[in-house]
Amino acid sequence: MGTRAPLRAAAAFAAAAAVATAAAACGGSAGKAGTTITLPGGPSASPKARTASFGDTYAYRDGLRVTVTRPVRFTPSGTALGHEAGNQAVKLTVALANSGKHPLDTAGVLVTLESGDKADRARQVFDSASGVGTPFTGTLEPNGSGKASLAFDVPPGGLGRLDVAVRPGFGQERETAHWTGSAG
Repeated sequence: MGTRAPLRAAAAFAAAAAVATAAAACGGSAGKAGTTITLPGGPSASPKARTASFGDTYAYRDGLRVTVTRPVRFTPSGTALGHEAGNQAVKLTVALANSGKHPLDTAGVLVTLESGDKADRARQVFDSASGVGTPFTGTLEPNGSGKASLAFDVPPGGLGRLDVAVRPGFGQERETAHWTGSAG
């Protein structure tokens, strides 16, 4: 197994812990970027029905709205964690808006990125010097909103096929949604 397995496990844990506050989603069919997709959600919604294009917004019945921007290439600073030489880092923004009647706890939400034909899980990049990697924290009050800038380390050849998954927090009644496309 070598040293890569513990490093991957540590990176996965760090990503889960740090991003365990980014967004929740449930969706509809892929559409023109910038559209809003509203579905009843729940386990009966097919995975294809929960896949959209970057820039689309998922709207949940409880008022949560989630948007994921198209990932763009960027160069991490020398102090970044999670970037490996030879890979390409990408950054994206996850936006949350609470148009519901109740406050929304943003803790426990997970954002992941898979890339390439083999759907390789990308490690999250933490780079405070570049302003990426800080997750959502706290509560979104009704009519409140917030954004998180996140980055991931994509292996060579993976930029043409990206899948960003946003999973709701633990115990939430929302399904995971996916935004797909290529890096900008």
